[in-house]
Amino acid sequence: MDQENYWSDIDLKLKELTKNGYVKLPSLEHYGLDAIANKISFDMNGDTFSELCDSHKKFLQDLGVEKHLTPKLFQIARDTLGFKGDIHNQYHIARRVEPGNSKEMYRAHFDSHLFTMVLPIKIPSAPSGESIGELLYFSDARSAPKSEICNFLGKASFKRFANKKGMEKLALRQNLREDDFQDYCPLLFIGNTTLHTNRQVSQVCSTYRLTLLAHFFDPNPRYGVGSFLRLIRNR
Repeated sequence: MDQENYWSDIDLKLKELTKNGYVKLPSLEHYGLDAIANKISFDMNGDTFSELCDSHKKFLQDLGVEKHLTPKLFQIARDTLGFKGDIHNQYHIARRVEPGNSKEMYRAHFDSHLFTMVLPIKIPSAPSGESIGELLYFSDARSAPKSEICNFLGKASFKRFANKKGMEKLALRQNLREDDFQDYCPLLFIGNTTLHTNRQVSQVCSTYRLTLLAHFFDPNPRYGVGSFLRLIRNR
């Protein structure tokens, strides 16, 4: 992978991130994603979620995330968002959803981490009108929580939108954005203020949907709500 070329305009991209709350990065479509998807799927061993398996870690290293992106996000987190933690405060997980899975849809939530990046690795196709697991998101749906109590209450308050009708209702008063990732461009957004969820990966989809979710810098205590939910997920 040509790391230097891929990240050549990252400073401009990060200015867009801090201005709008989200930004699209260059496409990954020329990076041999079929082989990468096969390796990560094999390491996941049938699980829907898997935390940083070896092939996942290698992909991030080959892409140069730790070298070219993480330090810049860390500087923004410290200088602009008041983050006082360590640069290694990260959480990387792979998400694979099979066609017809009805559990992994409309689970609207905020992340506890300051930044979230969605890297599309395998995106299915489907007949017109059928959903393929598109990401739905509302940037700046809430203000950055000032404490863990505010974080918990905010997450709980928005749970009423964690269904199809709820998302449609919220879209009437906030700007809903949608990304199908068929361009294979990663999406980077402010995780703890962006409400996000996915449509269903329809039964008629051509293949499973595989994305890598990179979370950077959780400002909450070690035993905050985000840490608790990650513990439950990994059991």
